[in-house]
Amino acid sequence: MAAIHTSDQPKLSQAEEEVLSARNAGTEASNNRDPEAWSPYIADDCIFSTDAGSRLNKAEVSRVVVAKFPHDYDYSVDPRDAVVHVYGDAAVLNLRFTVHEKFTDGEIVTEMRATETYVRRNGSWVLVARQWGKIPVNHRKPAAVDAHRYQDYAGQYEWRPLDDVENILVKDGRLWTKSGKDAPEEIFSMGGDAFFLEGELGTNTFVRDGQGRVTGYIFRDADGPEVHVKKIR
Repeated sequence: MAAIHTSDQPKLSQAEEEVLSARNAGTEASNNRDPEAWSPYIADDCIFSTDAGSRLNKAEVSRVVVAKFPHDYDYSVDPRDAVVHVYGDAAVLNLRFTVHEKFTDGEIVTEMRATETYVRRNGSWVLVARQWGKIPVNHRKPAAVDAHRYQDYAGQYEWRPLDDVENILVKDGRLWTKSGKDAPEEIFSMGGDAFFLEGELGTNTFVRDGQGRVTGYIFRDADGPEVHVKKIR
């Protein structure tokens, strides 16, 4: 059973340790497709809210466990960056973990963050609510590009008048973006005038005028919305 690495809680109370142990045991039973071992750690009235926005009950979630799909179909590993708050007989756990889904010709690896609520019933901690969401990690592979073209994109960009100005700059033959006090992020080429950030699922496509000068870019989010960002200097 993998230990959960905690964040900012160097010394855990007994109750906090018990909550983490209950979470570990439930996850191990789920990964092993063992519904009898999994069920005691989940309240019958537990609410599950998925990364797709669906709300499920225990019976619906247990079908995945009961179905006994192979372990490699869907399993979670490396629970970490956990924070536990205990309020008497209730506790809230927030943590990060990695989900693996294997298919015939590849594997999908997703970083997740979840918030879970536990209550102590008859001396044992049981899960009563769980919500999880995906942490954006862009797995695109950068395209080869002539670094001399990067200078075309350098300048200042405005999303909205009250936002921090975005500075796009060239350093050491690579393209970077920086806004306000945020740390610089490297921008990677997708080919042509299209780029992406490692921590964004959307894309940035630079726009040129009739003389070939960059006048801004279009940010396209992963689910379709577009924002037109103007180059101001």
